[in-house]
Amino acid sequence: MTIQSKFDPINAIIAPIILVIVLGGIGVGIGFISFLDVSNGKADSIFNTPIYGSALMFAAMIGIVIHYLRIIKKIQIDNQGIKFTNLFQSEFIRWIDVKKIEMTGKSQNMNTPAETTNLILNTGKRIEILAPFYKNISLIRIALEQILESLSKEDPIELKPIKEAPKVKFHGFVNYRDMNKYSGNHFLSFNGILIYGMIAFSIYVLILDSPKYLGSIAAFSMSGFFYGFLGYQLHYFYLDKNCLVIKNHVWPWVNHVYKIEDIKEIVFEIPYKRSISLRVITKGYQSKLYPGGSLRDKTWKAIKEEFKGLKVNIRDEAF
Repeated sequence: MTIQSKFDPINAIIAPIILVIVLGGIGVGIGFISFLDVSNGKADSIFNTPIYGSALMFAAMIGIVIHYLRIIKKIQIDNQGIKFTNLFQSEFIRWIDVKKIEMTGKSQNMNTPAETTNLILNTGKRIEILAPFYKNISLIRIALEQILESLSKEDPIELKPIKEAPKVKFHGFVNYRDMNKYSGNHFLSFNGILIYGMIAFSIYVLILDSPKYLGSIAAFSMSGFFYGFLGYQLHYFYLDKNCLVIKNHVWPWVNHVYKIEDIKEIVFEIPYKRSISLRVITKGYQSKLYPGGSLRDKTWKAIKEEFKGLKVNIRDEAF
């Protein structure tokens, strides 16, 4: 049996392309301004203009293209080993050469912490599989879990048929009023102040706006962006011995319920320039991140202690 990786279209394709386009656009813009300064006589030489910024942007763009082409690899897993292929090289690793498999972990990608699965070879070499780049990462991890079990028992390696791990059923009814609540005052949090401040500003603009309402449209569009981007940072939690419930201060439709018995690992982490977050990884290797921007450090530590009491595996990367 062979397992083939499938790229996540947003993280592995669209996001890198947008980043390259943005850098390229800035480079073109700086270059245009530089040549315009020379043609208008504002600068007597192209070297006395911001053209160096343009060169820097294009260098960064090329570097990022090479970076992503190296780290985004096609993966193939079978009974003999695992094969990694990118534009520059192809590498096949036999299972006999694998010393250890870390099913979950963290790595830095462009200053952003990314979930990984790690292979440690007998030579000491470490190979990282960046989870966000693969749509079927749960399937890959389940296959590697089979391999790890065979290696630990020194049994012959034979991949059994694997089905894609079913999506976790997030929604359900729980009497969370009898559960321990872990939250904070989101009105006084950085995210909450910006959200409600922008909404108030939009209403103010609407009252004073001209009959064309162009300013109001722009203001409410910005409010919608703030509500979406910063609202995602405002989750809070209920917990007892049976369930973990996730809600959101400003998104009333969020009601994600996990049974404690279905949770493989809880991760406390700090994504780049975002709030401290709780990541839930299920036993089927479904993974979801919940930023909690209203919670204080003492509240995070309290929920961590309760997870410890429930004998849930914890990876603390925040404290």
